[in-house]
This record gives sequence, structure tokens and C-alpha cells, in this order.
Amino acid sequence: MFIMVMILMVMITKWGEWNSSLKKVAVVVFLVASMKLRFILYSLRNDKWKNMEGLPTRLFDIRGKCDLRTLTITMSSLPLEMIAEILCRLQAKELLCCRSVSKPWCALIDGPNFVKLHLKHSVDTSSNLYIILRTTSHVHYMSFDENLVLNDCVTLKELNHPLMCYNHGIKVLGSVNGLLCISNVVDDIAVWNPSIRKHRVVPFLPIELKRYFGTKSCSVYVFGFGYDSIRDDYKVVRIAQFGGGGKRSFESEVKVYSLRKQSWRRIGDMPYCVLYPGANGVFTNGALHWVVGENPESNVANIVVALDLGVEDYREVLQPEYKDKNFYIDLGILRGCLCFLANFLGQRVDVWIMKEYGVRESWTKLFSVAQGEVNGFLRSLKPLAYSKSGNEVLIEHDNLDLCWYDLKRKQIKNRIPGMPYSFEADAFVESLISVNPNRHLDGRTQDENEDMNMRDDFLSEGFKLVL
Repeated sequence: MFIMVMILMVMITKWGEWNSSLKKVAVVVFLVASMKLRFILYSLRNDKWKNMEGLPTRLFDIRGKCDLRTLTITMSSLPLEMIAEILCRLQAKELLCCRSVSKPWCALIDGPNFVKLHLKHSVDTSSNLYIILRTTSHVHYMSFDENLVLNDCVTLKELNHPLMCYNHGIKVLGSVNGLLCISNVVDDIAVWNPSIRKHRVVPFLPIELKRYFGTKSCSVYVFGFGYDSIRDDYKVVRIAQFGGGGKRSFESEVKVYSLRKQSWRRIGDMPYCVLYPGANGVFTNGALHWVVGENPESNVANIVVALDLGVEDYREVLQPEYKDKNFYIDLGILRGCLCFLANFLGQRVDVWIMKEYGVRESWTKLFSVAQGEVNGFLRSLKPLAYSKSGNEVLIEHDNLDLCWYDLKRKQIKNRIPGMPYSFEADAFVESLISVNPNRHLDGRTQDENEDMNMRDDFLSEGFKLVL
């Protein structure tokens, strides 16, 4: 038993540092040790060392394939909490296979507690991270652990998205907890979990091109995708801005789609002006963030506004203190922290990170990339993810390159070879989050369960009256 506990502890503490081969070896060693312990306990209890009937004696059959019956019998004696701690370290595709092992395993993996445990472990250990590359006609993905950590030539795999599109091109409107919000050229929107190959199409929401008898027209619209932890709900936000009838006259209409309620509704208008079409919201700490202006006359967007998805109100985010204000603002995310990018066009890009959300004093300048450090003109920069050690940051440059920035040496370390000619990159973490939050394991929705409960209550009261 002591050996079993030691093996389990080593697996829990070292799992994130091992590659896929070591993980498989560790699982086999644990299962073998589990069977040995079961055999010893069986023998001591029955005092029959030679009688092994009914006891699994091998993990693999003569063809070298894993015996699922043996694995099920062996693991069935372990507490579900221990099994969950082991399984949460697997990838989503492996967990989908594990659902077929037994009904208890299927119920465990499909349960909301395990789904959250698996997601938390992936986020805390920076594991199960993927990079999506979108070109004009294809969508590719690559494993962060297997490709980018080794700095080898990457292996791109094509990803088939669920939306109809002539050239297969899509836009990613946001990424939260393994769910991607995507749209095509005709603004069809879907919430998609590529890890479990499930999606939900969002009801189409047309935009009024003109309103108020043609005096105002839609000039720009942007989106955002985030998570409301208060209601355990994922939300799509669309901001449509209408201008006309005077330079200062504008209206920013905001509508929110609830994945749980499966409907759109209008909330309070945003009292700021959106100046950059296609600049979708950045989600962190329960809020979506955009760079906006005070009014349509503003030439440069210099305000960071946040929409809290829990209370659905707006607030300004205090920016870091700086001397030179002659730059353009962009936003990003690194390990759940809001990033502020000060882009001095043609000179450099400064990347700031808010270590404690909402506290202005926590803004810290993480690094700066100068024009001479990159190939070509420095137009844009996008931080994607930290390395495993935390000493490097993966960045996208001008939709042309992926490269590592060394935080200790304060320089770009190397470029990732094998990239497409032009692309847009996004990072997402693998998860088991369902796109049907109201659906239970038995296939019924929450409303159907409530109707059944009401019917059962009515029948029970009726029987009481008869009796």
C-alpha cells in the first residue's frame, strides 16, 4: 500500500513535466502495482497463493492490447476521488475513450465536478494547451507541448469547423475555457468545443443598417465572448454602433446571447464609441474589454472599458502610468492576466501586465520589442502564452511569425519554423465543457426535468386526495 501511495504521489506531482510516453508508462506501472497489491490481499485473506481463479493476472492480452476488463476490475477498488485525480491529467481525446471503460467511469467523466477539475488542472499546470492558426482558407491547430516547447518544425493539423463557408475561412470572436466562439463571412455564429467535437449554432441576429427614419446608420459592430461565473453561463456580446445626425450623436446598442437560455436580449447601451471595426473583446476576470473612444470625433481610441458579464454594467479600467502617450492601444491575455500593449508604430511595442486585476499599481512592464528585433515592419504584436518555465512568452508578429521572447535575456530568442505565409493565431485550452449546459447525462434538459418534477408533485397530491 505504501508503494502504491508513493507511485500515486509521484504521478500527481510530476505529471505536468512528463511527455506522453512517460505518462503511458506511469499509468501502466500504477495499474500493475495495483494488481499486485490486490493479489497479495487476496492471497492473505484466503491463504491460497496458488489459487488465482477469478483474479486478473495480466494487463495485456496476447496481441499486446490493453485488457479493459482487467483495467476495470483493478481500478474499481480505488476511491472515485483517487480515480478522478488520475484521470484529470489525461487529454480530452483520451478521456473520451475512457468513457467506454465502464458506466461508473462514464458518469464520473461526464459529471460537472470532474469537468471543472480537469479544466482547473489544465489551467494550473499550463497543460493541454493548443494554438489555432487561421489562414484565408483553412484552420489548423498544433499542440503547445509537443511542438512549440521543443522548438522543432511544427506539425500542423487541419481542423474542420462546423460552420458553412465557401473558402472555409472563419473568425474567432473569443476563447474561454476550451470553448471557441466563431463566425463566418455572413456572420453565422457558433459556440464550438473542438476537443469533444460539439457545437451549438447561435440564433441569427440581423443588424438594422438604418434606423430612426434613415437618420442613423450602423457604422461598426464588434463581438465578445466570455463566462458569467455567477450564473455559470457563457455569453456572446454584440455591440452595434449607429451614427449620424450630428458628429457627437451616436448610439452603441448592446445585445447579449446566453448559452444557457439560448436567446438574445438587449442590455444597457455602452456610453463609449467603438472606433476599430473587428477589434473583438478580450475576456478575463469575469469581464470583456475593448479599446474605445469618448465620442465619434476622437481620432484615437484611448479608453479601456470593461463589461462585467455578471452584473452587466460598464466601467473604465485604469491604465499604467507612462510618459510618452504617442501610441496606439491594444489588449491581450497572458495566463488569465490582462495585458496592455502600447504600440509606438515603427519604433517598438511595450507589453504591460496587470498582476492584480483592478489595481492600477499592479501594472508591470513585462517586456518591450523594438523594430530592429523583428523581420519586416513592426505593425502589431500579440502575446499568446508563457512557456512551461515561465521564462519565455510566445508572441505573434504581424500575422507572419510565431517567436519566443526570452524574459531573462530581454530579447527575441528564435522563430518557430513551418508557419503559413499569413495567419491569425489564438491560444485555447482543451476542456470537456459542454455546449449544452442544460442537458443532463440522461439526455433531458433542465426544463424537462422541472416539468417532470411538477407532474410528479401533481400526481402525488392527487393520490393523497384520493386516499
